[in-house]
Amino acid sequence: MAFFSSCPRIAVIGAGIIGLSAAYELAVRRGARVTIFDVRPPGRGASWAAAGMLAPAFEAAAEPGVHPQLFELCLASAALWPEFAGELAARSGVDVGFDRTPSLAAALDGGEAERLSRIAAVLSASGVAHTALAAADILRLEPAINPVVLGGLELPSDFRVHNRQTVTALLAALRATSKVTFVAGAAPLKSAGGKLSLEGHDAVLVAAGWETAVIKVEERGALFSLANWETALDDIDCHGGQMLSVAAGESAPMRVVRAGHVYLVPRGGQVVIGATVEPDRAIDAPEAEVIEALRLEGVRLCPGLADAPVAESWAGVRPGTPDQAPFIGETVMPGLFVAAGHYRNGILLAPVTARLLADLILDGKRGGLIEAFAPRRQFGGPMTLSSAH
Repeated sequence: MAFFSSCPRIAVIGAGIIGLSAAYELAVRRGARVTIFDVRPPGRGASWAAAGMLAPAFEAAAEPGVHPQLFELCLASAALWPEFAGELAARSGVDVGFDRTPSLAAALDGGEAERLSRIAAVLSASGVAHTALAAADILRLEPAINPVVLGGLELPSDFRVHNRQTVTALLAALRATSKVTFVAGAAPLKSAGGKLSLEGHDAVLVAAGWETAVIKVEERGALFSLANWETALDDIDCHGGQMLSVAAGESAPMRVVRAGHVYLVPRGGQVVIGATVEPDRAIDAPEAEVIEALRLEGVRLCPGLADAPVAESWAGVRPGTPDQAPFIGETVMPGLFVAAGHYRNGILLAPVTARLLADLILDGKRGGLIEAFAPRRQFGGPMTLSSAH
């Protein structure tokens, strides 16, 4: 569908980085009127809990069982980030902490080395730049890494942004325009004869993370979950995560460093250490024993952090799908769109999600990636090298 009026009105339900980025694309860049609904303070949740890594290679290049075009989607969004970050900083006056310094992926044992070999093979097959590093090379680039390191990869495709500053910038840019209205509360969705509507709006975009399926709809005076109108939303599940940050002393890493499931991200005088992945857990507070175990894993990667005091610890919930890829597109209900299930790549995928949805909602553009990530899709098996192109 496409709207041909000069100023369509779009409701966005969910004010995390996905919903805010979509609102920014729709209203600030394309002139639509947008109402943003959220029952929680805007910009918090998973968007605030993230570390800000933009990591298409490490997160999507060779992960088993992922959507066969997730790597392509991640690369497309990574390519948008320089323009997105620069424009957002200019409009908002907020430095978003965008840093293109390549990430380092280190192997401290044989299993981690095998994973990096798989990633390198996919990158080579896809023509994506990367550099294989011997132990001496990786220690020269980042002396903070444990000297027992076996080797690693330098990944120019993987870089970082300060996620909390990015969310702050989005909120500032959106609040500065008269085309956007924020509503603190639930969107008054209604259904009559099975047809959904939100008074005063031409279309509705649901972007409420792992809670998207349980957004409430009023029908005949009773409230029902949105999944009754789009059953695919039930495939969005929750994955709890816990993280911490420590003070960045002289022995702290200067760039993003990863090994296995652990990562270290320098950010604002601290080093973020993350993160656990806890399926089917909706947690809102960190657990001391989990945080300590995670801290020790960070110390294993960079021993110089052993005595660094803990500055903060927190927990959040990632929205996931069976193939670890988001739902982006129109649902079975005309005028109802979804952007949810971004799992560990919500920050990375924000700009491409916003553009694909704006193209679809405002201009009716279909095909390509917007069809590949439609909410009603078949979930396939493990990813192969050929499927990474």
